[in-house]
Amino acid sequence: MIKFEALSCGNPANSRKLAELCQILYFDAGDELRLEGHHYRDAYLIREGSVTVCLDTTDENAQSVVRGPGAPVGEACFLKGCAATATVRAKTPGSALVIDDRILQRVEVEHPMLAANLYGYFADVAEQWQKHAAAAMGGAQRAGSGAGLEVYLCRNEAMLTEAFRLRYQVYCTELGRESPNADHDRKIIRDWLDDFGLTFIAVKDGRTVGTIRGNFSAEGSLGILEDWYSMNASIHHPHKTGVLTKFAVKKSNRSGAVAMSLIAAVKKYGERHDVKECYIDCIPRLLPFFRFFGFRIAGDRFMHYENGPSYPLMTSL
Repeated sequence: MIKFEALSCGNPANSRKLAELCQILYFDAGDELRLEGHHYRDAYLIREGSVTVCLDTTDENAQSVVRGPGAPVGEACFLKGCAATATVRAKTPGSALVIDDRILQRVEVEHPMLAANLYGYFADVAEQWQKHAAAAMGGAQRAGSGAGLEVYLCRNEAMLTEAFRLRYQVYCTELGRESPNADHDRKIIRDWLDDFGLTFIAVKDGRTVGTIRGNFSAEGSLGILEDWYSMNASIHHPHKTGVLTKFAVKKSNRSGAVAMSLIAAVKKYGERHDVKECYIDCIPRLLPFFRFFGFRIAGDRFMHYENGPSYPLMTSL
């Protein structure tokens, strides 16, 4: 059984500093803090109460682990950008500190010793958890992990650069299209929506083979996309709408699994954040493909500056 000591970060004063910087999440018994297969942009550090971590929700007899005060939730997947590997539900009422990128950046600048101890603590917990998970599953590899296909939410510039390079490779090299945002020297495509977008990448056998970007309308201007997609006609816009752009999959991996995994990941993320409608565009010959995923034509065809004649599509989440 895993046991956690309350995070001291070197001394009690550092623990208080972290608590002062973070928002506090309050939860009731039964609340869902993590759902296996979903991506998250934060982690929790439990202050009060306890949670149950279940490795396999499809098996009623699967072992669970109870985490209490001082234990983190979702720390490894948050830092790596991978989907949650377990479902976490509150066992009792309690509260937790919310740690996201903004908090980590502030801690690194203002309290470097606290940051070092925090990362070290997360690493120790992750190592304990991996050993427990391997033992609980008899050393078996989790389905969908290892050398297979994995979808990651980009967590750093290196991961983003992989996505930018793949965009260039697909749009400019494979498809021979022109893009005003292409950097031909660096062989990347990056634009203003990357400033607040969520970029996902699909990795297969260690290689990045697909990418897609999502933007919430409530978080920033979408520019001409709002007109192209007729988003202003929706009662949900701009507070509960989002767009998918820069969807690119390597030619050798366009059989379906990569595209399906990317769209599923970003749609799950949108659903969990109360997005009601998701918009995208496609060239005419790909209409059957996107209809398979539940998209329907949302407005008049338009001329896209990268893709040519395109249809705006929308799906309800």
